[in-house]
Amino acid sequence: MNDVRCPQCGGTCPPNSAFCGSCGAPLPAQQSNAPAESSSKLEVQPPAEFHASPPDPNPPPPNAFPPPPPAYAPLPGGYAPPPGGTPPPPGAFPPLVPGIKVVGDNTKWAIGLGIAGFLCCGPFSTVPGIFLAKKDMDEIAAGRAPNRDEGWAKGAFYLNIIALCLSVIGMCLFWGFAGMRHF
Repeated sequence: MNDVRCPQCGGTCPPNSAFCGSCGAPLPAQQSNAPAESSSKLEVQPPAEFHASPPDPNPPPPNAFPPPPPAYAPLPGGYAPPPGGTPPPPGAFPPLVPGIKVVGDNTKWAIGLGIAGFLCCGPFSTVPGIFLAKKDMDEIAAGRAPNRDEGWAKGAFYLNIIALCLSVIGMCLFWGFAGMRHF
């Protein structure tokens, strides 16, 4: 017998096929001129839950562009995509979301240095921490960093001031008591 062509995709299918092997579309019933075969052969029936989807009434043109990317939600850190939903080019920052403040990198370092100043490092970590926090505070005051949270910068600044004062007092007390032992 001759192969059957699928009316949906145009693929060739073996004779007596109920469904297309390429796209799964049901094939029209075929009239057979062959003598009836014995009933000992089992006919394969598709499962009852199988339903071929109807063809798309409006298929896209062959050279269609892909659909535009979905609109992006605001990202952590206060950044949002530009209007139109397209992502920014690599290396560029998207515009800021108004009202969302972020902690600057200098402030994060200043907080870490202030904590280290309390624990063990004293002036060796608190002095750079003061400068880093002050740098972020100056950027915020000048308007060059409107998305930075001024409260965190001030907190890091004062944390380092307090850690510096306590470490200096601790060193003075240590040296004072050590000097009294020699008399």
